[in-house]
Amino acid sequence: MDEEHDFQETSEEADEIDSELPKEPVKLISEDTLDYHPRVSEPLELLVDPDTGVVVGRSQSFHKKYGPVGLGMLGAISETSDDILTSLVGTPVKLDLVSPHVMFVAGKRGSGKSYTLGIIAEELALAMERSQIEVAGVLIDTVDVFRQMVEPNVDQEDLLEKWGLDDRGFPVAVYIPRRTYAGLPDEVKKKARLYPLAISPRELSDSDWGYVLEKGGQLSTTMENLIGDIIDSLRHGYTLEEGTRQEGIRDFSINDMIRVIESNPAIQDLYKASTQTAMIQRLRRANRLGIFHPGGTSAQDLAIGGQITVIDVAPLGSDAESVLAILTNILCRQVLTYRMTWTDDGTSAREELPPTWLIVDEAHTLVPRTGNTPAKEAIISYAKLGRRFGCSLVLCTQQPSAVADDAISQSDIILSHSLSHDNDIRALQQRAPAVMPEQFKDKVFISSLPRGVALLFDQTTENKRGFIFKVRPRLSKHGGTDRLSGLFEAAKLAPHEEDLKDEITIQEVEIDESEKLEVPSDEFKDDEMLDEIEDEDIPDLPHVPRPPVKLSREDWELLDSWIQDYVTTLFEQKQQEFSITEETAPRETTEPEVSIVDEPIIEDYSDDTDAVIDVSNVAVRRFGNLQPTLLAKAMTRKVLYSRSSHEFLFPTESIERETVLIESDDVDPWDLVERITGILVERGLHLDSLRHEDDFTFVLLRKDEVRVAFSAGISENTVCIPVIFSGTSRRGVSILSDQFRVAMR
Repeated sequence: MDEEHDFQETSEEADEIDSELPKEPVKLISEDTLDYHPRVSEPLELLVDPDTGVVVGRSQSFHKKYGPVGLGMLGAISETSDDILTSLVGTPVKLDLVSPHVMFVAGKRGSGKSYTLGIIAEELALAMERSQIEVAGVLIDTVDVFRQMVEPNVDQEDLLEKWGLDDRGFPVAVYIPRRTYAGLPDEVKKKARLYPLAISPRELSDSDWGYVLEKGGQLSTTMENLIGDIIDSLRHGYTLEEGTRQEGIRDFSINDMIRVIESNPAIQDLYKASTQTAMIQRLRRANRLGIFHPGGTSAQDLAIGGQITVIDVAPLGSDAESVLAILTNILCRQVLTYRMTWTDDGTSAREELPPTWLIVDEAHTLVPRTGNTPAKEAIISYAKLGRRFGCSLVLCTQQPSAVADDAISQSDIILSHSLSHDNDIRALQQRAPAVMPEQFKDKVFISSLPRGVALLFDQTTENKRGFIFKVRPRLSKHGGTDRLSGLFEAAKLAPHEEDLKDEITIQEVEIDESEKLEVPSDEFKDDEMLDEIEDEDIPDLPHVPRPPVKLSREDWELLDSWIQDYVTTLFEQKQQEFSITEETAPRETTEPEVSIVDEPIIEDYSDDTDAVIDVSNVAVRRFGNLQPTLLAKAMTRKVLYSRSSHEFLFPTESIERETVLIESDDVDPWDLVERITGILVERGLHLDSLRHEDDFTFVLLRKDEVRVAFSAGISENTVCIPVIFSGTSRRGVSILSDQFRVAMR
């Protein structure tokens, strides 16, 4: 690669090395921090800058020109050598971010490959922040682990300190499916930096529509012809039955496509009613994904100079793969088209689109070794042509043997975490762009690499062989399920105004037996046609008020009462065997019976510090036959998120909490309630109130800043009582909850 021609544009400040940059020797990472540091006998010849560390991705001459400018820290050398004098263990590993690269990151599930992608994104953001490079970063997230880059990695502060790093968040822009976005409150969108993601139907080719409408992407010839005629009618116009001319439109929605089927006489004459109905049902199903919308999101919206953009398609669930392939296809094509618009004098097309780093996970599903996807050709073209126009590509997979050779062969840097399967190990050996030591070829060695440790092979520098390095800890938060994921799930169920306004009612079509027999066998499978002709209206969901409190970091970890009705509806739609608030089984109580109404009934004892509980006023909720784990989850949710208990437990934003779950078989639930209350009173708490809501009674107690709430439920012979402790002092909450646990044994 001609680096003098192919490097990405840098800022004016980075055009010349700053002579005032510090020239102190680089700080090494201690072996204790690295944990894993095997001995490798073969000599290690790397590009080492005493002031910077090991440099990968650039040549000696290129580094001499740019020095420390535009380098990002990936980790530190984690191997030792026979000669202690030449050992580089602990030396930081710096990746060149000035030149465009094609990188390939591999590793089995759980080995740390997605974590490594986050490191690359962080270093791009830091280099842009330092005004050393002018690029855009687009990270495609399939498993909902990168959007949390907005939050600092507070869980690993101690480890970061050992590396000489500080936790921090990054101002990334997170794009989520348009429908999910519309179902979230404004304060959630603002805090999580969310933006709506949409794909314009006009961007899809006929083959793309195959992947949208049919799993596997294979439409029958009849259905493929029909989709082509629909799009042609929309673009060029058509004549209605009464003779009126319907003019063509440049941009259109899926509902426009459905209207063409219903109103274009030519289509109605050419295609059977059953075929038209089946197509309408497929289009309606695609419309419910909430991702297809006129205008759409373009590469110019996503690839913005100085910004990392996360495209989170995880809320689409099982449909994410096909949508991701189409989106990646569009993104690759648009970025290359814009970047290829260079002027004659060789200046860049930065005014159209900045040099772009495209980071893609799950590469084996997008650019497979065999078969085709909407993204395959586009990704291969991007890998082959991107570097010439300043664009970089990072592909990540857990199955390197399943990725097309044309994509990997373009890689100048390969990172591999632990691999287990023989085919994947062989694929790495065959495609590594540097010498692989015999020790690395051993299956036991590569399959036993610890999490976060990787092999690095670099074609660009003077490195003679691959080496082992430890990935540094993330500065920002990495992945995992959080409260926002739950909100995403809930928002997917909500009907939005545009859905109701634009709802299409399909005319019922009578299909006689002879017409059914004429339908090609590859067009419908089993009873699919009968299923799809049924109406698929989205059921109405409850009205959702705005969240009762301002959302803080602690709130992300709690489902509040705002989501309660959504959660209930979700359980009903998934046909769970229990409901949190709508259980129809009889309530077990003793006289006097508590009258339950819509508004909570409150028995206030806050002014009486000597008040004792009258268990006859406590309602015990009886569920149907539930597994103990489901009963515990239902009861814990109820105590945490019901309005009465939630407002009592969490009066402010900064609240610590502990949960103690009391479960017992064949006991009287009221005796257990009385015992729990007695133990808490002995520890200095006093009864605040009994609050009756939705056939539950919440027993609320307090002592200074510590508050306690619990409620009782029973299924068959199992009594379950979650006891929630909350307060502003973690120490106070922990001491009291631990004392309670000991007393209940």
